Amino acid sequence: MASRTAPAIAEFEEAFSAFSRGTVIATTEGPVAIEDLVPGMQVITAEGRTETVTWLGAMTLFPSRAARQTETTNMTRITADAFGMGRPMPDLLLGPHARILLRDPRCRAIVGSATAYAPARKFIDGISIVEVRPVAPVTVHHLVLERQGSVRAAGMEVESYHPGMAVRDRMDPLLAEQLLGLFPHMRSLSEFGQIAHPRMSALDVEAALDR
Repeated sequence: MASRTAPAIAEFEEAFSAFSRGTVIATTEGPVAIEDLVPGMQVITAEGRTETVTWLGAMTLFPSRAARQTETTNMTRITADAFGMGRPMPDLLLGPHARILLRDPRCRAIVGSATAYAPARKFIDGISIVEVRPVAPVTVHHLVLERQGSVRAAGMEVESYHPGMAVRDRMDPLLAEQLLGLFPHMRSLSEFGQIAHPRMSALDVEAALDR
């Protein structure tokens, strides 16, 4: 496993911080903890297909020393059955940049699709979905699939990593090259392909679900 240094900015941290250690991922070999996955394994996606894991990454989140911690270090705990029977089961602890697959016809008015990826932390209600502020360093993980899709994690559907369709337009060229360097199996960021479902911002989610 290679270790790399990267800028502490959202575009880089997003590549590593979706799943907590111990998150169980559905694979063709049965449930496997995220930290035990290896490239080449096949995961079962919410899109009804199996996909090959091509990359796995992990980083350590250090709690902020400030009195008020930031969204970049806080986790989201989804308690058992928060989204319905077995969704999730058991509790699911997600990283700061995790997006879950939202299936709701109200999304169509916002993104033109009844399915969309939404930030997990947007659903925090303080009851069944709560914010977790680590008091000690925690390791978080993410993964890349050969074809981007939604990983099944403890009964929930969580987006696999994708830098975004216009990542090169958003970033300085040197930073974009540095981001590409995190993925030695790729020659270009365009090799990530299409995103399986549209993405919604926190404001998009609020607008859709308030309809």
